Amino acid sequence: MHPWEHSRASRLAGPAGLSALTLIGLGVLSCVGLPPETAAFLGPISVATSVLGAGPIALAYLLAAFGLGRPLASRLARESPNRFWIQLGLGLGLLLWLSHALGMAGLLSGPGPTPRIVGWGVVGLGILLLADQIARGPLRPEKWPVVTPAIVFLAPAIALLLVAASSPPGVLWHATEHGAFDAHSYHLQLPKEWAAGERLWPTAHNVYSFLPSFVEAGYMHLGAMMPGGPNPLVRMVAGSAGDGHWFLACQFLHIGMAIIGAMLLARAGWTLALRFGVGAAAAPWIGLIAGALVLATPWMIVVSTLPYNEAGLIAMAAAGVLVAIDDKCGPCARAVGAGWAVGVACGCKPTALFMAGPIVGLLLLGAAPARAWPRMIAVGSLAGLIAVSPWMLRNFLASRNPVFPFASSIFGNHGWWTDEQIGRFARNHHAPPGLGIGDRLSRLLSPEFGLMHEQWGGGGTFVIILLAAAIGALCWPKSRRPGALLTIGLLAQAICWMTLTHLQSRFLIPMLVPAALLLALGGAALTSWVGRASPNRRAMTIGAVGVLAIAPLAQSLAGVLLFLGQNDMHPNAMLVLGPGALTGMGAEAEFASSTPDTQELFLSALGPAAFINLSIRPWEAENRAVYLLGDSTPLYFMGRAWSREPEASPRPGSAIAYHTTWDRVPILGSGGNTDISHWSRQLHEAGIRYVLVNYDELRRLIETDRNYDPAITMDKVLHWIDDRRSDLRSIRTWRAPGDPPRTGVELFLVDIPFPDSPGAPTP
Repeated sequence: MHPWEHSRASRLAGPAGLSALTLIGLGVLSCVGLPPETAAFLGPISVATSVLGAGPIALAYLLAAFGLGRPLASRLARESPNRFWIQLGLGLGLLLWLSHALGMAGLLSGPGPTPRIVGWGVVGLGILLLADQIARGPLRPEKWPVVTPAIVFLAPAIALLLVAASSPPGVLWHATEHGAFDAHSYHLQLPKEWAAGERLWPTAHNVYSFLPSFVEAGYMHLGAMMPGGPNPLVRMVAGSAGDGHWFLACQFLHIGMAIIGAMLLARAGWTLALRFGVGAAAAPWIGLIAGALVLATPWMIVVSTLPYNEAGLIAMAAAGVLVAIDDKCGPCARAVGAGWAVGVACGCKPTALFMAGPIVGLLLLGAAPARAWPRMIAVGSLAGLIAVSPWMLRNFLASRNPVFPFASSIFGNHGWWTDEQIGRFARNHHAPPGLGIGDRLSRLLSPEFGLMHEQWGGGGTFVIILLAAAIGALCWPKSRRPGALLTIGLLAQAICWMTLTHLQSRFLIPMLVPAALLLALGGAALTSWVGRASPNRRAMTIGAVGVLAIAPLAQSLAGVLLFLGQNDMHPNAMLVLGPGALTGMGAEAEFASSTPDTQELFLSALGPAAFINLSIRPWEAENRAVYLLGDSTPLYFMGRAWSREPEASPRPGSAIAYHTTWDRVPILGSGGNTDISHWSRQLHEAGIRYVLVNYDELRRLIETDRNYDPAITMDKVLHWIDDRRSDLRSIRTWRAPGDPPRTGVELFLVDIPFPDSPGAPTP
């Protein structure tokens, strides 16, 4: 039946139900957990303001990805009923790849109109290609399919995603993400540096700049598209009105990738259910339930609402799966599409090589004759290598190691990294030494490290769903073969997680891909079995689908409860204030026009980043640089990051100096001088005027985790600070009432005058 032959009610039921339930959920979730004495209506208004202010930039990027996938899908999947879904998945990979390549070329960096022209030019081209398809091509509205009412199962997760992503990065999910440490340290910090610098390129102060960073390139691309003046830091950190909408736009882009991944897996689940015995009416329901499971799982909610990269991995793995199972595409076409998708997934997160590759590869080869395997492996591998080639090229040019900081035993010494640094990094990115097979298996199912973690769903919900789905898929004869392949893929993921990672629950998230497909196959088995076993086949099929729907609904409930428990039952504590309150730039104009007494009162209530941004303003002069000792999360600080190319000296005049725990410590100087009597002078020579010491973080890195430079000890740091000859003068401290000195955070002035300089302000 043609879509327009359906009644208006049947055509609108799905979209209207999804919209209504999402809006209701958004309204309810944004009203709770606000700060005391905050009017409840400000919650929905803040979410609407954030979505309307930051969302269009992210939406434009995703629509452009859909359009840019048009030539790929036309070439690889012209006759496939999944053509437009494949277009969306492969197009997202192509745009991320282009963002990375353009960033490497320096076309998305620096002031002036060039980044804006290039950023919007590529996005505009994609939108034009999509608009042409909609206006006069195969995507004309009269050809749009009828959306099944099962789409409403996505509503709770989408509402929660939108509300949580409207809070600034670092406000939520402290139990596992520790204030979005990774986003503050590199997922967003590096795009900010690259945009303000010369290009997307590795730096010697942040080893994570050597990772592929395809999603981070997308965040950088959004920064080039943001409205505002020519200064990229103002556009990204402050925003046009101090609102910092770039932070939220990146989070919205990431949840967009999560939704794309869920929908691609829903389509793949629909394809498998239809192929293995389910009628055309039930298959879309089963597919959407499988996709809703992915989106509603609490771990997916947590990582997707932060500017991380897991959702990019899931979206590209889902695209690879969909291409791999599409029997309307030729073997080589499927291999090219799947290889490209896996390659881009590795560009999003390198663990995709062993957490997504086996699943896609098994499904790809399992549906093809063995005689075609050599050719498929060859063309698929070539497509994957092309996908990751920009990353490997820039790493090789920067370090002579295409996969730095990995494989040092193969590619040799890395120049500016010592053997001690290489060993320290490797030790902390693998399982603890001496951990046996039994211990690793125990961690796989533990509530702290593995699949029983509360963010997989309370009470082992995910494990129960996974086992039930796998049993159903393996027991039903028609689905036994793909069910076996997916089960083998799951086991391969578990083995790789236990042997190749540092055994953290978040690294198991790619298991959602085979889990969704197994749920679709298990659902197909259940509906087929009950339909045949009962004379009232339609009623029993509806009942079976209802049983399947328990899985995403249970996960949605677990996600909502997790959200409501954040920040001592105040999950929306920063929803109304937004990123501008954390950078201080939201009140910049008011602060500048205040009296000195009012300014001091205002500064006393600010955190370190906002205090430094408003009072020191380190980006305005070359003698105001601030060094963060013990802290590698400078996201909310304004100003260009302290930057140096590998094997070069620091660039004078950079505003914020920091480094990861694995990189060289600048207080030791280029020669690694451990004599504390020289530390202040060495900072001064690097153009650094202030030192912000995070005592608690420094103690954790040195004494608890033991992953800091061994030349730096707490005794040495405290001796340097307390020594009257160190030229350090305390300016301000941030610590809880009653805490002893040398805890919390403290700001010092390096009291050595700069020659021929007007001097820096002393707040």
